[in-house]
This record gives sequence, C-alpha cells and structure tokens, in this order.
Amino acid sequence: MISERVMFKTVRCCLFSTLLFASAYPAIAQLRISENQRYFLDGEKPVVLFGSGLWTIIPDTTVDIEDHNSWYAEWGSNANRVTAFAFCTAVPEGKGLAPWPRTGPDNANDGYPRFDLSQFNEAYWERFHAYLESAQRHGIYVWLQIFDEPFIEPGDERWFINPFNAENNINHIPGMPGGRGSGEEAFYDPDNAALMEIQNALVQRILEETAQRYGHIVYEIGNEINADSRTSKALEWQRHWIQFFRNYEQEHGVKLILSNNTRRSLAEADIDGFDVMNHNAFLEIRVRGRDPLTLSQNITQQLSDDFELFQMPIVNSRPASDPDRVNYPDIVSPDEGRCLYWSYFMSGGHIVGFRTTIESWKGGLAAETILRNLHRFIEKLSFEHMQPTQERVVGDALCLAQPDVAYALYLPVGGSVHLNLSDGEKALTLHWYNPRTGEWQEPVRTDGITQELTLNAPDTQDWAVYIEVSTSS
Repeated sequence: MISERVMFKTVRCCLFSTLLFASAYPAIAQLRISENQRYFLDGEKPVVLFGSGLWTIIPDTTVDIEDHNSWYAEWGSNANRVTAFAFCTAVPEGKGLAPWPRTGPDNANDGYPRFDLSQFNEAYWERFHAYLESAQRHGIYVWLQIFDEPFIEPGDERWFINPFNAENNINHIPGMPGGRGSGEEAFYDPDNAALMEIQNALVQRILEETAQRYGHIVYEIGNEINADSRTSKALEWQRHWIQFFRNYEQEHGVKLILSNNTRRSLAEADIDGFDVMNHNAFLEIRVRGRDPLTLSQNITQQLSDDFELFQMPIVNSRPASDPDRVNYPDIVSPDEGRCLYWSYFMSGGHIVGFRTTIESWKGGLAAETILRNLHRFIEKLSFEHMQPTQERVVGDALCLAQPDVAYALYLPVGGSVHLNLSDGEKALTLHWYNPRTGEWQEPVRTDGITQELTLNAPDTQDWAVYIEVSTSS
C-alpha cells in the first residue's frame, strides 16, 4: 500500500513539474516535499520547519505585522501557523478583520454590524497579502489554516460570535443555528449547497490570491476537524476539500502542499489525499509533567510508527508546544518544551507551534530561546541526508545518522551512551552542544574508532552532539 502511494505521489509531482501556466507574477520557487519524504525543499535548499508565532496575526489589526515578523525571524524561527479568520470577532474594539464585510442591517452578537458572506472585504485581503509578503521577505514559511473547529464549538467566545452563526450574517443559510450552542454538525455539511457556495468561494479566493504568487505556504483546510466531535459528515466534508485542491492543481498547473488536521481515524481514511501529516488533533503523547527521558522515547516511537504508515513529513502544531502561553491547560515548562522540540527534530519531524494571544507574544522568551538554540544546531547538519537511526544507539539518546558521514544525538538526561558505527577504522570529530545555552564546546578529535563509540555528556542535563566521520588514512 505504501509503495503504491509513494509511487502515485511521485508521478503526480513529476506531472506538475512538466506543466506550464501563464501567471501575472514572476516565477517563484515552490516549497515541495524532499526525496526522503521527511523534509521540504525550497528550490534546492532543504528545509525543516520550526516556530511558534502569533496565530491570529492576519485578522488581528492591533498587531503590527512587520514588527512581529522581524522580531520573530531574529530568533531563527522559520515557520508560523496562522489562521485565516478564526476569532476575528474576538479582537477588541471591533478591530478584527474577516474575509467578508460587515454591512448590516442589524448587529451581530458582538454588537457590530452583521456580515454579508456573499461578498468579500478587500481591506482583509490587503492585510492578508501584507502578512504573506512580509513573511516571505523574512524567510518565514506560512502554515495557513483556513477553517477552525474551536471557532464553531459552543460558547460565548466561539460559535456565538462566528460569522457563520445565523445571528451574525444576513445570508439566511439553511440549517445554520444561532445562539451559543455548537455549529459543528451544521458546518461540516458538503450537502448544504448554500453553505458550500460560501465556503468554496472563500477557498477559491485564497488559492487565487496565493497559489501562483507565493511559494512558501502549506495549506491546512481546518484546525482540529472532528478532534473532539463526531459529526456525521466530517469525512465527506474533508474529501470535498481534498478534491477541491486537486482540481485546482489540475486546472492551473500548480502543485500545492495540503495538510490534514483531523482526528486519527479521518487522517488514516484519506492518507493519499494529504501531503503532510499534522499531529495536532491526534497527538497521543502527554507532554506536561512527563520526565524528559519518557517524553523523548514516546515521541521518537510515535514518529517512527507514523512515518512508516504515512510516508510524508510529520508536523506537530499543538499550542501546548509553546512554553510562554499562560491560558492553556497543558502548557509546558521550558524544560519540557525544549525536550519536545528537540525530540521532534531528532525523530525526523517538525514543530510549528503557535500563540493565540497578543499577551503571549513577547510575554516570554522561552520558546524563542529553544528555537534559536535548535536553529544553531540544525545549521551544522546536512539533516536532509540523515535518518532517525535508533538501532545504532545503546542508552538514552535519540539519533539522526548518515552512516559513514555524520551522526547527531540528543541526550535528554545526559549521561553515557554507546553509538554503533559502520565497520572500518574511523577518525571522528565530536562537537558537543548545550541546547540550554546554544553554545558549542571545543571540537574533540578521536582516531582509531572501529565499531563502537562511547559518548559521555558533560553532566546529567540534556546535551546534543554532532559527530563528523572521516576514514583514517
């Protein structure tokens, strides 16, 4: 099954690489999946995604886009997960932007004019482009989330203020409830023609604005789709969007990267429909309160199992990956966050966390410190040629390896581990790295190693080491 799917994806990529299309924009390098299916390529540059920026930066006009992106990039972060419009109506003083204008008549539940979902708000699209252009200038890849399940869940700050709530628009969409209850069952309904006309128009506009103009986007049709709910048509709704994206690709001769964000059963039902697998909605690992060794072991095992199943890049976008948040029940400590980020990278994965409030942006620097220090380590590696290789390690460490060329290890509790090398006498150069401070120690050269190398970390805290291999003369 996997080999057929990989073959299908390879043929599809080759097909799109041969298509030509007319565009009003200059040719751009499109982000694409690397040959080993774990990472990305921007032109010929290998890319691993990591970051934790402000999620609501597009709809929240109280945030200065350039200020955020320049600050964010200074820390070495290269990816941000952003929502297209979730919680746009929760921005204070009516300063949130939605893709649709607030025309009235009458007011919505937040006290401002109702939306007209049959037309677009051009002020929104100007800010939409301002963000994408700024992100591209600063080397930030955008994980663009279009719809959002929490925004349609019950509650005063959720469905009650959603533009699709019947009390918040003038469009009289059949079957859409008002009030403070849930909009989930009604929203995931591909058979509701009036509803889908509006949803289709939004996604079509997003693709028209982005697909041939930017090359740094991963598209996510929705956040946590049916993660907590069990709505009757979620699978059909998901398949509608997979086909929608693939039809757009065929019609316009472009290759888009589409991610899931659903509960596991929906993800597995449509494996072939996605290009990237997002762990967010079905991450089976508890982070908070977990000791570093157990956490790192759990992560590498789950990524190993899921990569074998999915054969595509795996990204964690859970908000709990942000140790600076103050409003989330499973928020992690800086130590837990560091172990989480490093374990994902060392297991061949990516993390694109996010902040949901302005207060958590610049409210703490724990996430930025983790990302900066991880970025410094990644810069040393030709990670695109390396694979998770746990079978070479005896002891408590995660390992990325390109045998006979280079090894990278993360020791979550320091101590001593053994690394099994390939046959043949080796000369090794060891570069110990402190992930807490971002400092490299002086390189140490070791000659005459044949098959096994014993590594002793400086102490019992977490450490990383990069090992260069050269054959002895």
